[in-house]
Amino acid sequence: MHIDDNPGFNRLWHVYNEALKSKCFIYNKNKKEWMTPEAFREKYDNDELTHNFITRLLDDLVIRDPIAGINAAHKQMINKIDHFKTEIDKEMLRISEFSKTTIQYYQEKKKK
Repeated sequence: MHIDDNPGFNRLWHVYNEALKSKCFIYNKNKKEWMTPEAFREKYDNDELTHNFITRLLDDLVIRDPIAGINAAHKQMINKIDHFKTEIDKEMLRISEFSKTTIQYYQEKKKK
């Protein structure tokens, strides 16, 4: 389908065109989905797009350098790992304290 034949995609054309010009990808913040400009056009260049759908979609889209996205994903992963390490350390301490309490309890019981 040619762009002029699809009034729905006409509202999205600037996103597609800007991504091509800037050599960036299109990121859907809501779906956390990256698309090349070509994949974006293939996905959304159809007659079934409603005005409300396009309006919501435009609110969710940003044009981003995919390398910046990869770097951000790595930072998020490191932050998650750090968070999980902290949580694991807390849980290990709790288990250790419970183990000590249990051992002390039974040692005291043996003495009596």
